[in-house]
Amino acid sequence: MSQIRFLIYVLLLLILGSASWMRSSIYNGPIAIWKDAALKSPNKGRVHDNLGVVLKQSDHIPEAMQEFEKAIKLGPDDPLAMNNLATIYCMIGRRRECGALLQKATSIMPDYLDARYNLAIYYYDEGLLDESLQEYNAVIRIAPVSQESVFAQQMLITIQNEKAKGSQKKNR
Repeated sequence: MSQIRFLIYVLLLLILGSASWMRSSIYNGPIAIWKDAALKSPNKGRVHDNLGVVLKQSDHIPEAMQEFEKAIKLGPDDPLAMNNLATIYCMIGRRRECGALLQKATSIMPDYLDARYNLAIYYYDEGLLDESLQEYNAVIRIAPVSQESVFAQQMLITIQNEKAKGSQKKNR
């Protein structure tokens, strides 16, 4: 009886070990893991968003953009995917689309720190200083003790100084 139990344990160990070894050949990194997940769950936006994140982190920008676009098609009100796609649009020069996505993301989720922060930067880069000030103030309100908040406070001072210089030039 103990020999039969031992053989069953050995057989189970061999089966589970070989299954594990086969999966490890597929899962050789985060991109492979998320690509496999996307193949198995093609209609889940969050999976495509996560695949887009790891692709972007690995500098596969066109592929990441496609995955974020799929995520938004599957979940048109997903502020995380909107923020992620917006950052790529800003990187590749599609500025108008970047701003529209960030505005939509923050209207859906007003306390979404990353989207507010990115929108503040977008406004600043576009020269919309009042709008940028509002967004940096929102960042500080949402997360007063964060790296984003420290940067936001520095940017508030910078923007206020820029505005003061601009009004001094107008008064001359």
